[in-house]
Amino acid sequence: MAKKGKKKKQSINDIKADKQKEPIKDFSQTKDIVKVLSGEIGPLVEQFLGAIYNVDVAETFADALIRIYNKLREEGITKQTAEKIMIEYSANVDRFAAVLKKKE
Repeated sequence: MAKKGKKKKQSINDIKADKQKEPIKDFSQTKDIVKVLSGEIGPLVEQFLGAIYNVDVAETFADALIRIYNKLREEGITKQTAEKIMIEYSANVDRFAAVLKKKE
């Protein structure tokens, strides 16, 4: 006895692949979306950078660094290793801010 029309269950990847094969027919909203995004992204990046370089934020960041350093030391991390971790962490935050600043 043959089984009647049972469909194979599609995974999310199958559904995505099917959607990617469909041609985009209507670009009318795309232009409006890009226009809105380009108008919003610049000010958002500017606000974010302003927050990063704000004195109050800098103080909060310094306090956080001290707490992290102290926690590392309490957990038995050597002073030298804790300092390396803190330097890397600070450098990564600086790199992230620099990337955002370039995109302004």
